[in-house]
Amino acid sequence: DAELVVLATALIARHDATKLAKMLHIPYDQNRLFTEAHPKLAPVETVTTGVFLTGACQSPKDVPDTVATASAASVKACGLLSHDKLPIEPQIARVNAEICSGCLACKEVCPFGAIEKEEIVDKVSQKKRVIAKVTATLCNGCGACNTACRPEAIDLDGFTEEQIFGQIESLVADRGDGK
Repeated sequence: DAELVVLATALIARHDATKLAKMLHIPYDQNRLFTEAHPKLAPVETVTTGVFLTGACQSPKDVPDTVATASAASVKACGLLSHDKLPIEPQIARVNAEICSGCLACKEVCPFGAIEKEEIVDKVSQKKRVIAKVTATLCNGCGACNTACRPEAIDLDGFTEEQIFGQIESLVADRGDGK
């Protein structure tokens, strides 16, 4: 009962789109199309600061939609470039080198590629060992590394284990009903 049926050619992402996504640390879907940080609140932004999406790299778009996203992406880029200094996320991960086992589970889960391995000389044994090192400018403070760290060697600034337990204890003490 349709008056008009429109068939469009399929949109297929480039074969090397996943390579680019991994290099820029941006997520992609099962069709190798890049995904935005939030579909409604940040439709042209990615989880990587300074990387913006426009056009058919996200989804099939017509010309007016592509022009609109290109305008939005250029405004966002101009906003970043208009500052002398770029703000970084205040909650960044910190690695306690004395506790870090060097398993690098944190590196595997970091969506921003902010964790590298670093070789240090152990203060006690004087032997070289590998630990995780966080690049502060890449860290967005998501906490994925913190949860993946079995030896609990990673804390987020402002969210150390002592601070979290202190908040819990003060909440329990404030109840006053003994529960």
